[in-house]
Amino acid sequence: MSEKEDTTKWTLDSGASRHFTHDINDFVEYRLIKPWGIKTATSRTTVIAKGTILLKINGNTIRVGPVYHVPELTSKLLSLGEFLNDGLHTRGSSKEIALFTEKNERFLTFYPRTEGDTIFTIQATVSEPESHAYTIYKVDFETMHRRMAHPSNDVFKQAGRYIKDFPKLRIPDEHICPGCAEGKMTNKSFPTSEKRATEPFELIHSDLKSFPVESYRKYKYSIVFYDNYTSHAWTINLRTKDAALPATKQFITMVETSVNVLMHYLLITLI
Repeated sequence: MSEKEDTTKWTLDSGASRHFTHDINDFVEYRLIKPWGIKTATSRTTVIAKGTILLKINGNTIRVGPVYHVPELTSKLLSLGEFLNDGLHTRGSSKEIALFTEKNERFLTFYPRTEGDTIFTIQATVSEPESHAYTIYKVDFETMHRRMAHPSNDVFKQAGRYIKDFPKLRIPDEHICPGCAEGKMTNKSFPTSEKRATEPFELIHSDLKSFPVESYRKYKYSIVFYDNYTSHAWTINLRTKDAALPATKQFITMVETSVNVLMHYLLITLI
């Protein structure tokens, strides 16, 4: 495992809403995101990406994320609030601020920059990926929302009751997801067309229909094939939706057989 040489200070910040760094070289995982603005103590700036960092402290490697990339920052900030939300708790004095796990094990310790200073920092070496690392890493709401196929906020609120070790998520009051918005948008109707096929089976329309009640013989779905030229329709009843594929193959085989039989009949007639 190769290790970067520079050791830098990370500041524990009770006012920071997230973990932030200005150095892209800190990241072992990095993903550009839609830029969003944040307000610092003196100005406004922009977050452009997020990812994961590995910090080596006193021989231990600690995985921290998500960490947000803000190129215009002048210091590296670790959010006290984020640590507390991740289940850590803190004890401190004028000499140190320590973070402890739920098992009351000391996890991180921050010390004053100088004697008597009220700003606490930790010295850490940015590490390359390795197989064994302690973790302060929380999958955020946006990531879980995408991974679980865009469920509603109510699903996340109830998930912890039914799924073991489901991560604690900070559910936003308002969450605008482009994928959800696009999925709820209605499509424009297909334009009407007067064009018709010029021979049987040249153009086939198909639709799969589900019914609210199963039939006596346990059929729940029906797939329809409609010939654009003859206006003839074929209907196949299905017990499961995945049976639509073999039904389609069966229909294609039937069409090919019918065409071959018709061509054979015409050939005999002409002879």
